[in-house]
Amino acid sequence: MLGVLTSKQLSEWEVYDRLDPTGEWRDDFRLAYLSSLLTNLTISVYGKQGAKTTNPMDFMLEWDLEKREPKKQSREEIKAALKGISDFVNRKAKEKEKKSNLDLTNRPPRRFRQTNNPKL
Repeated sequence: MLGVLTSKQLSEWEVYDRLDPTGEWRDDFRLAYLSSLLTNLTISVYGKQGAKTTNPMDFMLEWDLEKREPKKQSREEIKAALKGISDFVNRKAKEKEKKSNLDLTNRPPRRFRQTNNPKL
């Protein structure tokens, strides 16, 4: 491409890109749209009934972060978030422990089980 464009044409394209930089924003929007689509599909399959769906603007990058004031969390909000994570991990550990506590000593080996008897 550089072999075809003259120096003047290249300069004009650089100025045009500074005036109307649509390429990067469109790329970001395409990725945000795809992320939103995949998230909404996952919510529709695995989410709870009435779960909130997303839109592409939820996934758009914000390049002007110095203009925004960062949100500060209170101690109660941090404690609630950590407690939620802890409860989830503990619940999963208890479920795993219940599964591992099954008594399999009285069961015959798999090769001796009858296929028509589901209790074995």
